[in-house]
Amino acid sequence: MRSDCCSFLMLVLLMFSGAASAHSCVLPLPDGGEDHPSPPSLKGKILSASPKQVVIQTTDDRVPRPVNIALDTELYTVYGGGFEPEALRAGQHAIIWFRGCTKPKEGTPVAAVLQLCSLAAEPCSS
Repeated sequence: MRSDCCSFLMLVLLMFSGAASAHSCVLPLPDGGEDHPSPPSLKGKILSASPKQVVIQTTDDRVPRPVNIALDTELYTVYGGGFEPEALRAGQHAIIWFRGCTKPKEGTPVAAVLQLCSLAAEPCSS
């Protein structure tokens, strides 16, 4: 009986620790907010774009990285203005937060938020 109780307690503690880590991902808001967002998952220049996927070249990697765009992906510029996925173009500079703020172990990551520095092919000011 005691080992069942301890096992149950361990399971509950693991569940709560997982829930706490799931909430550690803070996505940016279009018009700012009181919370500071988590660090971006990826920053770079868009090499190719479609409404469903972008391929990003980061300054840190030699290998371009594909990122999927979902229907619920938030798309806006760093100034807060929203845009449609059809406005994504090669040459634009992007800042991306993956769902859960982490790259999945398998498959192509999905953007929770994709910010553009500008709709034109201009780098971010900072």
